Amino acid sequence: MTFAYPLPLATLADRLPIQSAVFTDHRNDELSGSADARVWQAEMADPLWTAEVVIDTVYHREASQIAATIRKLFGAQETFWLYDPVKQYPEADPTGAILGASLVKVNTLGVDNKSLRFSGLPAGYALTLGDKFQINYVGGRSYFGEVSETVAAAGSGITPAFEVFPHLPSGLAVNDTVTLIRPACKMFIMPKSFRQGTQDGMFHRGIGFTAMQRKRPS
Repeated sequence: MTFAYPLPLATLADRLPIQSAVFTDHRNDELSGSADARVWQAEMADPLWTAEVVIDTVYHREASQIAATIRKLFGAQETFWLYDPVKQYPEADPTGAILGASLVKVNTLGVDNKSLRFSGLPAGYALTLGDKFQINYVGGRSYFGEVSETVAAAGSGITPAFEVFPHLPSGLAVNDTVTLIRPACKMFIMPKSFRQGTQDGMFHRGIGFTAMQRKRPS
């Protein structure tokens, strides 16, 4: 079979018995300060999502297959999709059953580049502070975002404007499709971060890696 990158969820992320995957932001800021504790911050580049992934204890056969798949990423060269395991669904819809087959889209984009509205939601559907979402947009790019305030859709299925993190990228457009169920971030393995773990009797323990978001198209 020919591998297609980014590796889809079914090829890597879904096969990983993830014990934890802590998502956080890696900032690219320049800081300066004064003796009276004032701090000036300049954002030199957009923040990137990172994930510290720890794999559960597995049998040796599984460990070997995990390592072989990760090696097919050729270090930091290729990418894969990864979701936040504790944020696979909106908090108010923990199985995705309420959303069902609804086709959610970007309704409007705020001029501040940090707010937007969604349409196509069930009436009253709630988005909660901390929920994650994904928007694929022009040129094979993908935005992985976080809801910054709790809102609910009106009877029309349209939310009020709400803020998100990080800032919205140029190229994102009205009517782009929004993924709320198992939203994923396109990532690569940070160089030298893959830990193959150790053998312990019948089991293999301590597998893990650090992943970082890649924004450019694969």
